[in-house]
Amino acid sequence: MYLRKQWRESRIVSILAAIALLLLLALVVRGTVAIDTVNFGDAQNHSAGFGAVFIPIFYVEAVLVGFWGWLIAGIGVGKNLGEESGSFLLTRPRRRAWFLWSDWGYAMAQIAIIIALTNLMIGLLVVHVLHRMGLPAVVGMGDVGDTVPVLVVMVLVSVGVLLFAGLIYGLTYFSTIILKRSIGVMLGAGILVAYLILSALVHHYYPSVHFPNLIVSLVHVEAHKVTFANDLALQMVVRALVVMAFPVAAQVLLERSEI
Repeated sequence: MYLRKQWRESRIVSILAAIALLLLLALVVRGTVAIDTVNFGDAQNHSAGFGAVFIPIFYVEAVLVGFWGWLIAGIGVGKNLGEESGSFLLTRPRRRAWFLWSDWGYAMAQIAIIIALTNLMIGLLVVHVLHRMGLPAVVGMGDVGDTVPVLVVMVLVSVGVLLFAGLIYGLTYFSTIILKRSIGVMLGAGILVAYLILSALVHHYYPSVHFPNLIVSLVHVEAHKVTFANDLALQMVVRALVVMAFPVAAQVLLERSEI
């Protein structure tokens, strides 16, 4: 019953996400048809530095999916706390944590599906381009001759985007629990903007100080050479812990809230 309630309240945002995926599918299909008419000539020259193509794709996708996570964070227990439905909902024969983790799981499942479908379509398009160039489904990364399967790259991109979107969703959802209103999404946005401004100011006056990036640094670019970041695994583990910390903190706060 609660999942049906979540769907009813979030269906507009979910439908918009579905429309965006359909538009992306249309673009991929159109791009595939257009690619079939291109004469690539010397494939080796065209494929040089192909791995760098994934950098803008990663950042654009992270921002867009993160924005979607920010939107959907205003729907859930935090919103209900400030309404009459809050006292009714949280006196049901279930622990408050159940409602919170249902919110979190429902949103993260949608985010994961959006990311998986997006990168599946992008990955298929990249594989088709490489096939038309007469090349295997790998991209150049690192020194000359080093290659990585497209599947591996797309999985890493997916994980990176999921961690960023989960961070945005978790922080914003936690903010709605703090304020007991859906307006908590604005608090979440304010915290993110304040972090970015503070990071820029501190780095400006103290160049040796670097705040952690909100988005995982997947690659390192130097002298036109693209390689995976040396601390990529550590970055992902730390961000995964931070992502999980927000729903845990929200649960603690919710358990102590008076309805």
